[in-house]
Amino acid sequence: MFHSSAARSAAEESLLPLAEHSDQLFRNVIDASYDSILITNADLDALEIVYVNAAFCRMTGYRPEEILGKSPAMLQGRRTDPEVTAGLRRALEAGKSYEAHAVNYRKDGTPFHLQWRTSPVFGPDGEVTHYMAVQRDISDEINLIQRLKKKAEIDGLTRLMTHEAGEKDLMSMLDRAEKDAQAVSVLVLDIDHFKAINDEHGHVTGDHVLRRVAQIVDGRTRGNDLAIRWGGEEFVCGLWATGLDGARNVAESIREAVAREAMENLESVTLSCGVAEWQSGEDALDLIERADSKLYEAKSAGRNRSTRS
Repeated sequence: MFHSSAARSAAEESLLPLAEHSDQLFRNVIDASYDSILITNADLDALEIVYVNAAFCRMTGYRPEEILGKSPAMLQGRRTDPEVTAGLRRALEAGKSYEAHAVNYRKDGTPFHLQWRTSPVFGPDGEVTHYMAVQRDISDEINLIQRLKKKAEIDGLTRLMTHEAGEKDLMSMLDRAEKDAQAVSVLVLDIDHFKAINDEHGHVTGDHVLRRVAQIVDGRTRGNDLAIRWGGEEFVCGLWATGLDGARNVAESIREAVAREAMENLESVTLSCGVAEWQSGEDALDLIERADSKLYEAKSAGRNRSTRS
């Protein structure tokens, strides 16, 4: 059955309101999306933002008129990983989508964590006409993970680093020392007769002693040093850019401060310390073992003293 051109024209006109309605419906759906949506032109050498939805504005603090016509690079900053942005460009040049986690910046300059997927938009002829990024602020999730990680790295009683976290950081310190030709020394400290303190005065008193000794250890190390609760009543310090003589001075400073400290109803609390300087090529555990052997020399010599290798 054939239709006249007039009939076809009438039919097409009857579809126009539906097409316009669909276009408006699409815009309304995009604008109501929970996820942030950003659309740019297709010129990778001169990207310009041509559309943002309401979720993008809520997430970044920008109004549409402040962002349209600008480069998406204005959302980046010091903590934005250049490897991620380079990976995005490579993917888009190949006509592929790219998904990643990055740090962007709000209008007020505060950084936030972003999970996003950017995809090319193709026209009827198969050419890329735009790029569309669907984004979600995942700062709350990242901050929770970081808090849990931090909690796992900090000893709950003494607030020093845990054994596991401290060992990793000490290995990193030695790697840096090898690269920078820096001295590193380690202290291994142990509270004298700690079992007797627990047995005679109870674990509440024992915990108080551990906390107070940890505070002294932490207070006599610097920001670029490591203060670790190695286990039980034993502590380890990694001292950056510190040779054997300097490390012995730190050990004596800690030992004397502990001996002077009044703790609960105890007559006195003392500790013994072993000191060792790192040797190039030596790993963290071997270094600690050398310091530990000096600790036991100090214990055998009568306690309340430091011995160096």
